[in-house]
Amino acid sequence: MVIPGIQPLETKQRMKFENLNALNVLVGDDESKSLERLGREIAAIQKNWSIRIARSSDSAIKAIEQGDVDLIITDMRAVDRLGPEFLALAKRDHSDILRILLHGEEDQEILRKATGLAHRYILRPTKANQVVIAIRQVFVTQALIRQEKVAKIVEETQQLHVNNQPLQELLESAEDPECDIEKLGSIVSKHPTAHASILQVANTAFFGAGGRVETIDEALQMLGMDFVRSLAIAELAKKQLNLSPQLQEIANGVLQHCIEASQYALQMKHFVNDIKLIQLSASIALLHDLGKLVLLAKVGNAYADLLGRSMELDKPCWKVEQATLGCDHAAVGAHLFHMWGLPENIVRTVAWHHEPKYVCCGGFCSVSLVHFANYAAHSKKDMLYYRGDDLDLELAKKLDLKPDFPLDFV
Repeated sequence: MVIPGIQPLETKQRMKFENLNALNVLVGDDESKSLERLGREIAAIQKNWSIRIARSSDSAIKAIEQGDVDLIITDMRAVDRLGPEFLALAKRDHSDILRILLHGEEDQEILRKATGLAHRYILRPTKANQVVIAIRQVFVTQALIRQEKVAKIVEETQQLHVNNQPLQELLESAEDPECDIEKLGSIVSKHPTAHASILQVANTAFFGAGGRVETIDEALQMLGMDFVRSLAIAELAKKQLNLSPQLQEIANGVLQHCIEASQYALQMKHFVNDIKLIQLSASIALLHDLGKLVLLAKVGNAYADLLGRSMELDKPCWKVEQATLGCDHAAVGAHLFHMWGLPENIVRTVAWHHEPKYVCCGGFCSVSLVHFANYAAHSKKDMLYYRGDDLDLELAKKLDLKPDFPLDFV
């Protein structure tokens, strides 16, 4: 089974995504009129955005068909099909329109039916400025990953889109609230390569296991479900690419770096008092460079030469990629994850881990943490195949993080 991709943006569409000064937002109203109030508050913040209130599905559809809607905001419990059902119609018939869905803690069961319908899910209660930030993050990320060159690279890498049952089950489990340790363990166990890699990581000195972890269930208990899932996805993707021995060696180096970056993401707990955010960032760090594997499969030895050239030029490889290919591995990996239906925060974090300033706002977030962990991994251990990343000094300063922070890491 081929996983459907996302269409690249035409020039006119790209200008729409990048020019947020002329944004047309459609707000679907709910019974309490809270969405209408939210729409007015957004309009007060962004006076140059056109905010329209749709009080019925018919009026919303009419507005969409007139071609003047860039983004839809609706609520899980909106009236007259302006919730998940309406978003399903919008996704089917107008996939270029971005979709944001608000929901409450009580909506978890209904939310399962809305998986994949929205580009961003926002928990109520929320403030207008938070929604504006979310809109901006979604727009710039979609503009990045929908570049025609990016879409072509990913969609021509057929090995990643075949019907691999363990991979499909892993992807589906990412947003399945009923997926427990036992179920995920059985999925991972179907693939010996992923099974072995997870046990190997679980038994490293870093995690203090000392060779005592013998089963996937034990690894899940110690490492966490998101961590194990991400590592399994990376291993299964590498297995499917069928690279030559030379390119496979580079791929192994890339994945080893991802594991090291994940370990340093966990050590960011010295600076961030949010265990859930730390664990999320550690799991995403395992996936942050998977786009390199896609480029190894698509461009082959020429990409290996490009990586080597980054060392000769003493320039981060993603900048050499952009100059040579017109895109970089971060956008390629993020596009792939969007195709696979992984959560938006994974797509956004992978897309911007080199340039977190474009989506980071306020304190630490998964994007900044993966950026810092990636830098720490490169600074602590030289990469044999390509030049590592530089630190965003301005962002580090804003977050009171000293440039030599990796010295504190084991």
